[in-house]
Amino acid sequence: MTVTEPRTAAPTWRSRLLGVAAATVANIVLILIAPLFGANMEIIGPDGAAAVVGVQHFALFTAVFALLGWAALAVAERLLGASRGRLVWTVVAVLFTLLSFVPSLSVGATVATEVVLVLSHVVVAAIVVPVFRRTSEPA
Repeated sequence: MTVTEPRTAAPTWRSRLLGVAAATVANIVLILIAPLFGANMEIIGPDGAAAVVGVQHFALFTAVFALLGWAALAVAERLLGASRGRLVWTVVAVLFTLLSFVPSLSVGATVATEVVLVLSHVVVAAIVVPVFRRTSEPA
């Protein structure tokens, strides 16, 4: 009689890393098509200085904050257990997504640019939250 090992899913870290990469690529695509919708991606900060938000900014901020979200989920799962940690993390992730709209809407920019900035946060949450939740260990 032959005993076979059950097939296991891809390691959690691979799936989550793919989620980070997918969110980053999605935001890069978003900023690349933004000019088609009239977004010039120029913002005027509270100090009155103008700056252009470029592809490199979208890529860097998306990757960094997605990785921070991953770290926060890992800590929550470790401290609170998989199920409760996942729930707490999801609530916090949604709240942070909503709060992340404030800086995007508080800078001087065209409406199209503000829409792209807010949409970029929604894109990240729409990819990262389900991927990270799905790849969590069952309770």
